[in-house]
Amino acid sequence: MAFRRQLRQLFQGGQPTGTIVVERASAPAATASMSLSAPLPPPSPPSSPSSPSSLSWLSSVPPAAVPASPPRRQGPLPEECAVFHCRGCWTVLGDSLQLCGQEPPGLSVLICFKVTSDVIWENSLLVGLEGDLLGCAYYLLYCRSCGLALGFILYSSGSDLAYLRGLFCFFKDSIMCYLLKNQMVIEASKVNFPAVTLKEHIEKVKKRVVDFNDHLELVIRKLEKLEQNNYVTEWQNSSTYPHDLLLPAYLEYARVNAN
Repeated sequence: MAFRRQLRQLFQGGQPTGTIVVERASAPAATASMSLSAPLPPPSPPSSPSSPSSLSWLSSVPPAAVPASPPRRQGPLPEECAVFHCRGCWTVLGDSLQLCGQEPPGLSVLICFKVTSDVIWENSLLVGLEGDLLGCAYYLLYCRSCGLALGFILYSSGSDLAYLRGLFCFFKDSIMCYLLKNQMVIEASKVNFPAVTLKEHIEKVKKRVVDFNDHLELVIRKLEKLEQNNYVTEWQNSSTYPHDLLLPAYLEYARVNAN
């Protein structure tokens, strides 16, 4: 009996009183940083063009940004939108809704925040030895279908191009634009996409809020007027109601007094 009592106390005393959380063993710091900030890129194109003479191969570190297919939008695209196609095979690479930066001086590029999955890059970094990308490390972008060099993803640069890091920069000479408004195809180098600043977006939103507020105030005034009219009508109808009640009582009082 003593043995059973001790065994029961052992099992009852060992029960947890809280919640047990099982955590996965943490990976080394370097590996975790690599998997979070820079996932592995998609496979390289079947045939890559020869490297320019002004480039040198460095390492196989994946870029900081990952190309992702833009989400499907509900409804028609705005008329001002332009679709970007590969000049070599007309594959859709992106659209002007993803433009997010002003074209830097000396570089004829389209700067996009997102691209389609048909845009891929090499696993190795390149360094510019001359030109506007002198001293910059970047990944060269290719078309998955035809292997045409499309642009670059800037990995490191000077302060003048620092805002381009991690973004997709298309060479305008490699891009054809389909303009929805005019329904025509034109070279990207002949199209000017003015940069839309945050201030312009704020002004548009502010105008919409003001218009909505004016409309809301108008509706409120109409409702108040309608409610006031209903109140007046009800008051007029109720003002005759006491007389209807008092008249029979007065007649009964007069009859009793007459008797």
